Amino acid sequence: MSGDILANKAWQSQLANLILSLASDNFYGHLAAACRLVSNCDNVLVVWLGHDHRPISLYHEHINAEAVESSTLWLDGGYLVDPYYTLFKGQAAEGFYLLDDVAPDNFRQTDFYNRYFKAMGHAADGGFLFNFNTENSMMVSIGKSDGSPFTKQQIQQLNAICPVFSALCSRQQSAASGEVNFSAPLDKAFRNFGRDHLSARECEVIQLILKGHSNKSIARLLEISVDTVKVYNKRFHTKLEITPQAELFSLFLESIALVPFDADIDPLTHYLELRHRSTPTRQS
Repeated sequence: MSGDILANKAWQSQLANLILSLASDNFYGHLAAACRLVSNCDNVLVVWLGHDHRPISLYHEHINAEAVESSTLWLDGGYLVDPYYTLFKGQAAEGFYLLDDVAPDNFRQTDFYNRYFKAMGHAADGGFLFNFNTENSMMVSIGKSDGSPFTKQQIQQLNAICPVFSALCSRQQSAASGEVNFSAPLDKAFRNFGRDHLSARECEVIQLILKGHSNKSIARLLEISVDTVKVYNKRFHTKLEITPQAELFSLFLESIALVPFDADIDPLTHYLELRHRSTPTRQS
């Protein structure tokens, strides 16, 4: 798509379809079509975000089993280490963000990236953050799998239409708010993960590792040396009896998934207790 986006007939036609579909089940399908028209993306995901509930999937275009599995992984707790969720929790300004501009320096080497973003088959990722009020926002994630990055013009156009999309999505959710089912957030469980077994500093290091920060980045954020970060790494690996970073992410997800509703407990302790109970004792 070239030229001024607001003067493009195809865009104006798609925008008209989007407006006419307000308060209908077809709205997010038209939103996805509008995103494709502007950016040449081939996958769109719409998620409702709130500080008092878990993210809720409003629209997706997953057609293969791997993508569906990855989406489930994200909703079951993976979102806690997603850079776009971090933007939301940090009350970032509304706008369009490229993944590489908001992700930590080691994010593409994390198990979460491989099991979610890479599993989607994307070569480039970006996303809108729409802020509706102090408690609720919306993330519209778009991905490109053809190997091409988002061009400078596409990024400019996506930023230009952000206020329009935000206003329409806000109106759409106002019409459909009664259909949204909320569930307890997991942010507390994320903060509590490992607290019964590790020092407070070791827990901080784990949280940053899960989000995709390198040792150098962690050292800068915590104002300690890289060697000290490595010491904390070694300590928690020993205490948790895990080796590769993938084991840490798997242990985190398995623990988070079993946390009782809004419980102020260490998910790891609860997970280990349940695993112990389910392990049959050997008869002498």
